[in-house]
Amino acid sequence: MSTLVRFVVSKTFYRDEVVAIFPQLKYNKRLYGNSELVCYAHIGQHSSCRKEWAYDKKHKLATPEQYKDLKKELEDAGYILKVCKN
Repeated sequence: MSTLVRFVVSKTFYRDEVVAIFPQLKYNKRLYGNSELVCYAHIGQHSSCRKEWAYDKKHKLATPEQYKDLKKELEDAGYILKVCKN
């Protein structure tokens, strides 16, 4: 079974960072309900993010070239990914 992932480019303090957001994976649903999603970045790896942050218009969808390294890292960790285009 594949895991839906959305790759976005987020502006950090010093550079653009590609972040993988898993729209179907809720982060600690018992504590946060549906308001927190699981996300992943090279630095920090698995974490949580608010839905509002995940779909913020200031983030742009990453291109395949931008997310290829992060996608490979996730696949090497065992994920079977289906990339979301929106």
